[in-house]
Amino acid sequence: MATEQQTILTEEEYWQAAERIWELFHAEPGTPEGDEFEALAALVEAYDAIHCPMKDPTPVGAIEFRMDQTNLTLDDLAPCLGSRELAAAVLAGQQEITPAMAQALYDRLDIDILDLLPQGSKAVL
Repeated sequence: MATEQQTILTEEEYWQAAERIWELFHAEPGTPEGDEFEALAALVEAYDAIHCPMKDPTPVGAIEFRMDQTNLTLDDLAPCLGSRELAAAVLAGQQEITPAMAQALYDRLDIDILDLLPQGSKAVL
Protein backbone atom coordinates (compact mmCIF):
# COMPACT_ATOMS: atom_id res chain seq x y z
CA MET A 1 0.00 0.00 0.00
CA ALA A 2 1.36 3.41 -0.89
CA THR A 3 2.17 5.69 2.00
CA GLU A 4 0.99 8.67 -0.04
CA GLN A 5 -2.60 7.44 0.21
CA GLN A 6 -4.83 10.26 1.47
CA THR A 7 -8.03 8.35 2.25
CA ILE A 8 -9.41 4.86 2.54
CA LEU A 9 -12.51 4.62 0.38
CA THR A 10 -13.34 0.92 0.28
CA GLU A 11 -13.46 -1.96 2.70
CA GLU A 12 -10.77 -3.69 0.65
CA GLU A 13 -8.45 -0.69 1.11
CA TYR A 14 -9.32 -0.71 4.80
CA TRP A 15 -8.25 -4.34 5.22
CA GLN A 16 -5.09 -3.79 3.17
CA ALA A 17 -4.18 -0.89 5.45
CA ALA A 18 -4.98 -2.96 8.56
CA GLU A 19 -2.76 -5.77 7.31
CA ARG A 20 0.10 -3.35 6.62
CA ILE A 21 -0.34 -1.76 10.07
CA TRP A 22 0.05 -5.21 11.59
CA GLU A 23 3.29 -5.68 9.64
CA LEU A 24 4.57 -2.29 10.86
CA PHE A 25 3.36 -2.58 14.43
CA HIS A 26 6.84 -2.60 15.99
CA ALA A 27 8.33 0.03 13.69
CA GLU A 28 10.46 2.64 15.44
CA PRO A 29 8.97 6.15 15.59
CA GLY A 30 10.71 8.60 13.29
CA THR A 31 11.72 5.95 10.76
CA PRO A 32 10.08 5.64 7.33
CA GLU A 33 8.26 2.53 8.59
CA GLY A 34 7.18 4.34 11.75
CA ASP A 35 5.90 7.25 9.68
CA GLU A 36 4.00 4.84 7.41
CA PHE A 37 2.50 3.18 10.48
CA GLU A 38 1.31 6.53 11.86
CA ALA A 39 -0.15 7.62 8.50
CA LEU A 40 -2.01 4.36 7.97
CA ALA A 41 -3.29 4.31 11.55
CA ALA A 42 -4.73 7.80 11.05
CA LEU A 43 -6.41 6.73 7.79
CA VAL A 44 -7.92 3.64 9.42
CA GLU A 45 -9.12 5.71 12.37
CA ALA A 46 -10.79 8.20 9.99
CA TYR A 47 -12.45 5.36 8.05
CA ASP A 48 -13.72 3.81 11.31
CA ALA A 49 -15.13 7.14 12.49
CA ILE A 50 -17.24 7.37 9.34
CA HIS A 51 -18.20 3.74 8.76
CA CYS A 52 -18.22 2.31 12.30
CA PRO A 53 -18.96 5.20 14.67
CA MET A 54 -18.83 4.37 18.35
CA LYS A 55 -21.70 5.61 20.44
CA ASP A 56 -21.16 6.87 23.95
CA PRO A 57 -22.08 4.25 26.51
CA THR A 58 -25.32 4.58 28.38
CA PRO A 59 -24.95 5.00 32.14
CA VAL A 60 -26.24 1.45 32.69
CA GLY A 61 -23.92 0.17 29.95
CA ALA A 62 -20.93 1.80 31.64
CA ILE A 63 -21.84 0.18 34.97
CA GLU A 64 -22.43 -3.22 33.38
CA PHE A 65 -19.13 -2.99 31.53
CA ARG A 66 -17.21 -2.28 34.76
CA MET A 67 -19.10 -5.04 36.55
CA ASP A 68 -18.13 -7.46 33.79
CA GLN A 69 -14.48 -6.30 33.79
CA THR A 70 -14.08 -6.75 37.53
CA ASN A 71 -16.49 -9.66 38.13
CA LEU A 72 -18.76 -7.61 40.37
CA THR A 73 -22.21 -8.72 41.44
CA LEU A 74 -25.31 -6.77 42.34
CA ASP A 75 -24.29 -7.12 46.00
CA ASP A 76 -20.95 -5.47 45.19
CA LEU A 77 -22.76 -2.59 43.51
CA ALA A 78 -25.22 -2.04 46.36
CA PRO A 79 -22.90 0.06 48.60
CA CYS A 80 -22.35 2.51 45.73
CA LEU A 81 -26.05 2.94 44.99
CA GLY A 82 -27.57 2.71 48.45
CA SER A 83 -29.05 -0.77 48.49
CA ARG A 84 -29.37 -3.96 46.50
CA GLU A 85 -32.88 -2.92 45.46
CA LEU A 86 -31.67 0.47 44.19
CA ALA A 87 -28.83 -1.22 42.34
CA ALA A 88 -31.29 -3.57 40.65
CA ALA A 89 -33.56 -0.64 39.75
CA VAL A 90 -30.65 1.32 38.25
CA LEU A 91 -29.56 -1.65 36.16
CA ALA A 92 -33.15 -2.20 35.00
CA GLY A 93 -33.40 1.44 33.94
CA GLN A 94 -36.12 2.13 36.49
CA GLN A 95 -34.03 4.48 38.65
CA GLU A 96 -31.90 7.37 37.42
CA ILE A 97 -28.40 7.72 38.77
CA THR A 98 -28.24 10.58 41.22
CA PRO A 99 -25.17 12.81 41.55
CA ALA A 100 -24.31 11.07 44.83
CA MET A 101 -24.55 7.66 43.15
CA ALA A 102 -22.38 8.85 40.27
CA GLN A 103 -19.76 10.11 42.71
CA ALA A 104 -19.78 6.81 44.61
CA LEU A 105 -19.47 4.82 41.38
CA TYR A 106 -16.54 6.98 40.37
CA ASP A 107 -14.86 6.79 43.78
CA ARG A 108 -15.32 3.07 44.33
CA LEU A 109 -15.38 1.60 40.82
CA ASP A 110 -13.47 4.23 38.83
CA ILE A 111 -16.29 4.67 36.32
CA ASP A 112 -15.91 7.95 34.42
CA ILE A 113 -18.54 10.40 35.68
CA LEU A 114 -19.23 11.55 32.12
CA ASP A 115 -20.26 7.99 31.27
CA LEU A 116 -22.77 8.09 34.13
CA LEU A 117 -24.56 11.22 32.95
CA PRO A 118 -27.72 10.94 30.86
CA GLN A 119 -26.94 11.31 27.12
CA GLY A 120 -28.46 14.80 26.73
CA SER A 121 -26.61 16.31 29.66
CA LYS A 122 -23.17 15.63 28.11
CA ALA A 123 -23.85 18.20 25.39
CA VAL A 124 -23.98 21.07 27.88
CA LEU A 125 -20.56 20.32 29.43
